[in-house]
Amino acid sequence: MSPSDRFQLFLLMMNKFPFFIAMFFITGVFQSSCTSISIEEAMYEDRPQFVIRTTSATYWYDQAGGGLSRLIDLEGNDWINFKKDPLSEYPASAAAGFRGMPNFVFQSDDGGAGHPGFDQCISEVVDDNQIRTYSNSGKWQWTWTFHDTYATVTMEKVDTKHAYWFLYEGTPGGSYSPQDYYWGTDELGYQTELPDYFNEERATGNWQWAYFGSVTSQRTLLLGMQQLDSHADLLGFLGNTSDGLYSPDGMVVFGFGRQPGAIPLMTVVDKTFYISFLDQTVSSSEEHEALAVRIQQLIK
Repeated sequence: MSPSDRFQLFLLMMNKFPFFIAMFFITGVFQSSCTSISIEEAMYEDRPQFVIRTTSATYWYDQAGGGLSRLIDLEGNDWINFKKDPLSEYPASAAAGFRGMPNFVFQSDDGGAGHPGFDQCISEVVDDNQIRTYSNSGKWQWTWTFHDTYATVTMEKVDTKHAYWFLYEGTPGGSYSPQDYYWGTDELGYQTELPDYFNEERATGNWQWAYFGSVTSQRTLLLGMQQLDSHADLLGFLGNTSDGLYSPDGMVVFGFGRQPGAIPLMTVVDKTFYISFLDQTVSSSEEHEALAVRIQQLIK
């Protein structure tokens, strides 16, 4: 039912049943049915999740991990596809436990904070569209804000002795099919090259935003940061076997503030990252330029 249809129905009901409509407003039943963003609780991989439903995506948030375990588009495709087992085996976990977003903290006593599958965090709903996460140590804190067409996460507190990164490790389009992938950044433009991470191939640069897509999907996933920094960023495709890129399963490895050698680089607070599904695909440099205009309007 469209918003205008709902409004007409509301006017009709107000004329016929004013008392009951008033009761709906008092109890909040009518208001909650009109909310475009909802946060519920559910289980996934035997772990408690917050499930955030918006008009453009469904986000599954691992409460104790403090990161996204699933990112589902309107067609039902999961662009993360986290699995609990194996959690930390190289390269096998490229088809399972390595996946997630933003996977903020690597190594240190807080290693795994921000990553699904780890028990390093406490997460709570703090508003109708916000979730705040604290590390068990109290050294890290970040807040997610969910909107109809995009989400943001802002790093609010950091361990001054350890750097962090922002990672997307998952399956563009919903499955590992690198032959169908494309990607791009503000610096490199539209790309179909597939750096084989297992065989030490990397694309590197200094990027404010990047996108990922598959020719099998109607959408493109955007990841961006509000302000460009000076840190190195990295991208590759990691298969789950020694066959590298040609493995039966795997994931993209993308990191803001990630140096080759798995070294995190970011240390600042109040840094905001953007996530959005864009209803536009890219197959040429011209289409990249058109998408770039939309991206800059979003993350300005």
